[in-house]
Amino acid sequence: MGERIMNAELFQYGILEENSDIRAHVSVVNRTIYVFPTKNGINAIKDNDPIVVNAGQEGVIGATATGWLVKPEWIEDIRRIKFYSWVGWELCNREMSTNKKGEFAVACVLELMRIGRFPMWMEEEEDKRKDVQIKGTDITVFIKKRIQVKCDYDAGEKPLGTGYLFLQKSERNPLKRHGA
Repeated sequence: MGERIMNAELFQYGILEENSDIRAHVSVVNRTIYVFPTKNGINAIKDNDPIVVNAGQEGVIGATATGWLVKPEWIEDIRRIKFYSWVGWELCNREMSTNKKGEFAVACVLELMRIGRFPMWMEEEEDKRKDVQIKGTDITVFIKKRIQVKCDYDAGEKPLGTGYLFLQKSERNPLKRHGA
């Protein structure tokens, strides 16, 4: 597959640096999406001191990312959404580029949102204004959430998955692909 590239310089960029509120890890092997508040993933790392492993890309020598292996049960308030019925699963395979896998994962999460199955953590309050309640509004919801989506191909429950989620710690982009 083309020229092999070697560049061992990894930059700290992952769950600790990103600006997200919610993370969604799409497990292809389990056809499951693991969704949790980002802060709960960070707390799982701090509380459990998981091992750090390397990840790579096809055609690249050396690690292109590092990440913590975190058991889903370590993450408070994690939601496991089984999505066996989605026709998109047949479109993803291990040989796809990192960028294409990312696009696939985003399409999966967008479909979950479209059908109303994606969990959201939000701030809500009872609307105490009498004129609003008289018109039929009891609860007002405020939501503006940033969601980080990851294709975590082998994530989740065994025997198909690894038993872990890969929470990225550092990365490099030797192929200079956008969104890789």
